[in-house]
Amino acid sequence: MNILKRSGGNVHSDDDGSEEKESELCVKLPRLQLHRLKLPARGKSLCDLPSEILEKIIGYVDIWHHNRIRATSRRMRYITDLSTMHGYQKALQENSDATQNSYKSAVLRSINQATDVYVKFGFETLFCGLMLPMLRSCYKDPFCPSMQKVEQFLKNFYRSIEDRLRVTQEFDLLYVLTFLRFLNALPSSHAVVSSFETSKWKCIVELNGPWLGTMWTSKTRLPLKSENQTKLLIIMAEILLADISGEAFKRVISCDNEICIFGYDASDKKHRPKTRFAFSLHGSKEICSLFHSCLEEDEEKFTWPSVWPKHEFMFDLIISSTEATKWGCSENKRIELGNVIASGDSAPKLIN
Repeated sequence: MNILKRSGGNVHSDDDGSEEKESELCVKLPRLQLHRLKLPARGKSLCDLPSEILEKIIGYVDIWHHNRIRATSRRMRYITDLSTMHGYQKALQENSDATQNSYKSAVLRSINQATDVYVKFGFETLFCGLMLPMLRSCYKDPFCPSMQKVEQFLKNFYRSIEDRLRVTQEFDLLYVLTFLRFLNALPSSHAVVSSFETSKWKCIVELNGPWLGTMWTSKTRLPLKSENQTKLLIIMAEILLADISGEAFKRVISCDNEICIFGYDASDKKHRPKTRFAFSLHGSKEICSLFHSCLEEDEEKFTWPSVWPKHEFMFDLIISSTEATKWGCSENKRIELGNVIASGDSAPKLIN
């Protein structure tokens, strides 16, 4: 056996013979051996299956286990959310015909109006994660929850949105779009006045049947702006449900600093309660055009922005309901977004 030694770049052999060829062979052997080494192949796991197959598997799993599956990995969270969203969209499509006035149709359309803007903005994962507990509570028909369950879901949803966005321009933008989409979706709504300019829009929308007002507001504590805003969206969701299904109701909703009463009169009498929403919008041409088309155009024709506008804007809303005064409420309720509108350029006057 040859024993190789290196010294000053030369190779020496203890035996006589062809030292150069043997040394070259001996030096390359370790490299060939390393080249042949292969790491053991990793076995495929369930997560490596195509998304379509995984979604079908999740569909066979009891909904009570979806939360635990969702928490195992990002991949399984994505698949579980995909299954939840597809199930919700399928139920919505089957029950969203304008001629349908069942409770299930009304509740699905109300949830859609209350959350669709936020989902399209990028909060789909949040939507699916918070929807699962609501679906689990209605096991026999997951996509037909009670209004109490919907209210709790929306409270959690809007609170989570606020935690992520805070009270910023984005928060206000999504809020106003959602509010205007509610007005557009209500069968009993119609515009009384609408004056649109390049950077200014004044409008009064009247609802026939719904009514709402504020019974009490804390004098020792300033109103929580975001809480008042999201509470109005929850009220609008329940009014939309009643307007579609034709179910009359009267209810009180409260938070830490305010108590509101609202309802819906489903009778056919001529003098049904009326509520008017008078608002004034000031902003860029892009912002005003987006909001204007959201209310004026049909929902199917509305074009979602490819890039969400970041311009500042001012939105001043006054809600007036004569019916609410019968229950001890103030006649007008006001909500302001953005900077306060300068005096002399306020919301349009209410027309009696």
